[in-house]
Amino acid sequence: MRTPRLGRLGLVLALAAASPLVVAGCGDKNKGAKTSKGKKPPAKSAEQLLADARAAAQAGDVEGADASYARAYQARPDFAILDEHVRYLVMEARVAPAVDAAKAYYDANPTDAQGIHLYAHALIAAGDFTTALGVADELVALDDNDALAHEKRGRALILAGQVDAGVEELRRALSIDPKNSDIMVELGSGLHRAGKVDEAALQLRAAITIDPDNGRALMLLGLALRDQAELEEAEVFLVQATKKSKDARPWFELGVTQNRRGDDLGAETSLARAIAIEPDNSLYQYAYGEMLRINKKYDEAIEAYKKANELEPPHPKASAKLGLALFEAQRLGEAELFLTDAIRKDDKNPFNYYNLAIVYREQKKTQLAIGMYERFLELADKEDGERRLAEDCIKALKRKKPCK
Repeated sequence: MRTPRLGRLGLVLALAAASPLVVAGCGDKNKGAKTSKGKKPPAKSAEQLLADARAAAQAGDVEGADASYARAYQARPDFAILDEHVRYLVMEARVAPAVDAAKAYYDANPTDAQGIHLYAHALIAAGDFTTALGVADELVALDDNDALAHEKRGRALILAGQVDAGVEELRRALSIDPKNSDIMVELGSGLHRAGKVDEAALQLRAAITIDPDNGRALMLLGLALRDQAELEEAEVFLVQATKKSKDARPWFELGVTQNRRGDDLGAETSLARAIAIEPDNSLYQYAYGEMLRINKKYDEAIEAYKKANELEPPHPKASAKLGLALFEAQRLGEAELFLTDAIRKDDKNPFNYYNLAIVYREQKKTQLAIGMYERFLELADKEDGERRLAEDCIKALKRKKPCK
């Protein structure tokens, strides 16, 4: 451990008192010498700061990496440093500072295609598809044979809801650069959204042939196969996706697929991995709660539903399923109080009425149960699968018969 400055001074004074000749000799030898006290350490070079940024990123220190990237770019305004910085921020879901950094370069260099590409990339990641589309239009205007310009325009169109137009733009991108696996992946994703699942699967298989380690391609192919009812093969590709990606989504999609195959314990394990990676995702917490409840782990399910209900945005079914889990745990009083309070806070959520009806039914509060079922039918979507059960229960309860 480094000796504090005052500690060393105290030691020198003590030696001076004990041995004045030595101190005098040292004084004469160093007379007129400059001290390093007060000197600033030499500034780090851009290369050193960039190395610091990468080391911080590797260690998971996002704030430290962000600061070091910014200082490296300040030391040497090289676009490659900015590009790495912005893409790192996007990867870490720090989209607002990513957009700000990319926009600053874009504003200062309005005709620089690489800066426009980076700004569009950040905008798409931030969900600002309208602005991204305008920026992608600039890229296409600069060079109509720029495959990645058409790719960004296609993605922006699809994410803005113009799926068919986006797919055609991605086809144009692939026609310019037919061996680009990233464009194939985006086209496969767009085709899937357009309902062209068979063609989507073909594009994604082609992408994986070129880039077998592409985690996004593996995941999207798994989803396409799942929609083709090829559940076993879908699971194979989703397992591969979890090994090639650090994201939570492949684990979530694997859990959903395992549930559909009837492997509820496997689904629970996969969803646990998803929330370990992304605990603030209300959809993942809700799905994990569902599997815990199905596996009769009611207390753990209650906690998962609570998290899904408290996160922003809360999952729309979380409060109702929390009430149901309390009911299934036979904590009927808690279930009634919770669902009543949930209805008071949100009287337009049909699922709370449905589950409160179940609680009232179990408590033999027949008229209250009928009233809750009727309110559910007033609010629920016409295609909701629970409508038939609610209607059957109302008829049974009115006849004083058991309701399943």
